Amino acid sequence: MSKYGLKSLLPVIKHDKQYDSSMTLGTDLPSILHSLQLTTRDSYNSGLNNGHHTLDTFPSPWVETSRSEVEPKFFIPESFKNIVGVLGQPSTYFTSVARDHPRISLLQDETLFYLFYKHPGTVLQELTYLELRKRNWRYHKTLKVWLTKDPLMEPIVSQDSTSERGSYVFFDPQRWEKCQRDFILNYNAIM
Repeated sequence: MSKYGLKSLLPVIKHDKQYDSSMTLGTDLPSILHSLQLTTRDSYNSGLNNGHHTLDTFPSPWVETSRSEVEPKFFIPESFKNIVGVLGQPSTYFTSVARDHPRISLLQDETLFYLFYKHPGTVLQELTYLELRKRNWRYHKTLKVWLTKDPLMEPIVSQDSTSERGSYVFFDPQRWEKCQRDFILNYNAIM
């Protein structure tokens, strides 16, 4: 029992000659350089390691080289790739609805939704709002989502002409997708 107890650790901690301290307590990297007859000063003078400290280029003895890092594969939608080319400068430079509206009309619906939600209270949001309205999208004020009529189904208008029931395509900004569902639309709830 004493072989594996605290008493047996004392010679290791005190660096007694009978124990190889580099194997039990770890390895001191400058001592490795010294044992290789190469100090960091010598590596600078001889031009080795391209003028870098050996310790700077040696990451760790435990660095894993056997497996590659897992990096998720992301992709940028095609409609997002040319935003800078189409729009020019960042959104703070959009100052005129009449001048900048033709540039906005070139973008796809998903890009317009991105710009609408990304730039609240700016001229760019107003431009995207106008373009989405032109494409028959309506903004629901209480749900805070965009919707449009399903082109394959005609809605049924109520008798008092204040609402309609039908199938609508909603753009869900949380899941960033279009989804279709039956809905009763009150006209005063849309912009």
